Amino acid sequence: MMDHRRLVNESPAVIGMMTSVLQSGGSIDTAIRSVSESGPRQSRSMFERAVRLADTKGSQSLTEALSSEISGLPKEAGGYGRSVMMVLSASASSDEETKDRMMRDAADIALYSVREMGEAYGASLTVPCMTVFGIGIMVPLILMSILPMLSIGGMFGSRTVSQGMIVTITLAIVPSAILLVAIHIRGRNPFLTGEGTLRGLRYGLPMISAVPLAAIYTATGSDGDWMFLFSLIPACIAVMILMTETMHRERRRAKCELSLMDSVFDIGNRMLSETNFEKASVDAMASRRDCSDVSQSLSREFALCRGDLRSAISSVVGPISSEMSIALQNILLCSERNNDDAGKLAVTLGKQFQNRTITKRDLDMKLKSTTDMMVGTAAVFAPMVLGMSVAMLEPLAGLAGYTPLQNTSAILDVYLIELSALISILVSSLGNGEGVIQMIWRFCTICPVSLLVFAICCSISL
Repeated sequence: MMDHRRLVNESPAVIGMMTSVLQSGGSIDTAIRSVSESGPRQSRSMFERAVRLADTKGSQSLTEALSSEISGLPKEAGGYGRSVMMVLSASASSDEETKDRMMRDAADIALYSVREMGEAYGASLTVPCMTVFGIGIMVPLILMSILPMLSIGGMFGSRTVSQGMIVTITLAIVPSAILLVAIHIRGRNPFLTGEGTLRGLRYGLPMISAVPLAAIYTATGSDGDWMFLFSLIPACIAVMILMTETMHRERRRAKCELSLMDSVFDIGNRMLSETNFEKASVDAMASRRDCSDVSQSLSREFALCRGDLRSAISSVVGPISSEMSIALQNILLCSERNNDDAGKLAVTLGKQFQNRTITKRDLDMKLKSTTDMMVGTAAVFAPMVLGMSVAMLEPLAGLAGYTPLQNTSAILDVYLIELSALISILVSSLGNGEGVIQMIWRFCTICPVSLLVFAICCSISL
């Protein structure tokens, strides 16, 4: 099922792909088919339907078929529809200056729509995130500490608070409520692109080692309050060691993709200075630290490809960014006809990429405070508040001759582990989203800190 909010998020990429095809000398039909084959997921599905409709003679032309698809979009995707329709109109213009201006306007409309949607999305996170903050800290605090304290004071008379009910609410109902909020936020995130795969779960297999470690700790007859620290921290460290190379490689790929986008503008300027495409692209990438390896690989491929430069670009740049691979291939195609026109195309695309990067960075900065608050809640604030409340409860119970709930520390340890996992899912659902691998990594960084803070606070003598 198509998510129209995420469709709007794809509009800058779609406009960039169509612009690169049209300005490299391709037809609007070629541009539409290019998006249907290699475009972003939501747009690819819609463009595929338009291509299928035209190919089966259900429509007179690809342009008409795509216009029909766009006319069926809801109001929420209005910016997407306007920008694509403007590109379709630009393709019909015989005046090159008018065509260029209309395509620039289309890119501006697409970016404005994304920025407007991002502001609305950021504002909509306030209530759900504060709900998680309240449920995740206040409810367990009330159940595990305040209610027993009130019982000490005799507020409930001779009745005592049921431990089974408290454990059920703390370990089942509260985490379920937080999970529902996380699912709700993820479902309404218009920028979510990291779908992830279940194959990433294999990185979490070393967590199983926590079970034998817990058994060994229990067999030694040691204090059970430290069991989770003894078992989970080594398991989390083992997972992080095994994942370090994968995480480092993904960070390098993401940085390289951004640098490639920045280099397109430089490629255009070099080509306008009478430099051919091969040298301009290699030199522009070499001037950026994150792209130096790509520059060397591309230079070697150009030397060995026997004139098949498109396959060289695809093999080197494709694994890093399919969008950048398509853009460079279109610039190459244009340069085979006219080097100056290809330089102008690269400059146009470079400006679009730079504007998209700035817009994305602004949205990420607006979400950073929310992300930091959620991570801080799970890693420090929640365990500190719960640990101090447990530390206060024990001397009060001793003074009043009251028997507190059994295994309070162990119950809260389990809850903090659940909270760390849930916050990892929630944070991974914000912004562009993260895959399973990033969720596991985040859990392994939050959980040990949370358990350690809780253990330290519990051990404080009041």
